[in-house]
Amino acid sequence: MQITFPPSASPLCRYRLSKSFNTVAVCQGNEENLSPNVSITSSKEASNSRKSDVSRDSSYFGSLDGFEKICPPNGEQKLVIYTTTLRGVRKTFEDCNAVRSAIEGLGFLVFERDISMDRGFRDELRELMKGKDRSELIPPRVFLKGRYLGGVDEVMRRVEEGSLGKLLQGLPRTRGGCVCEGCGGVRFLPCFTCNGSCKMVVKEEMLVGGKQGDKTALVRCSDCNENGLVFCPMCS
Repeated sequence: MQITFPPSASPLCRYRLSKSFNTVAVCQGNEENLSPNVSITSSKEASNSRKSDVSRDSSYFGSLDGFEKICPPNGEQKLVIYTTTLRGVRKTFEDCNAVRSAIEGLGFLVFERDISMDRGFRDELRELMKGKDRSELIPPRVFLKGRYLGGVDEVMRRVEEGSLGKLLQGLPRTRGGCVCEGCGGVRFLPCFTCNGSCKMVVKEEMLVGGKQGDKTALVRCSDCNENGLVFCPMCS
């Protein structure tokens, strides 16, 4: 079943509703399989557990000391998010949108690396998450000043607690309502050399029958990625 959100719903609201819906669906599907011998945590115990988690994390509000040191290339003083714009897996796509919108809503500059637009970003993320669970390869993945903040659950929890804004202090701010005039905020443009075809026609000089001649050949363009795209020179 698909959830339809009102256009005015905030990223945090969308995330909460989506997560609540998924939880209810799972519980309803498994309810008949529960046996009397299964120990169920009471609401009071669950509440105390959540309070304990918040208390444990509160010492790190505004500080990155409690986060694992994992730094993306050139990400020492940046907020880097690995995302995907492919809609093949709807939840992953919506999670990426929720994290992006929540952070941009705080007014900070985001350096987004779309793994569906450039294979190099996918390889970067795989290298950064080496040795971790395979689920850690699923975007979004957020890194701040060389520290790993986590995925959608960790980031949206901190948005809800109000601690994310403190962690982002010191980063460059965005200009409200301004979009890159070069790429429109997409961060990629068709290759200027091959016009996005990934192919180039080159001439090669060769000696045939004692005479100098030219031979044309079709080669792979060396200036663009696998999708025929290059980084926008104005905002990258």
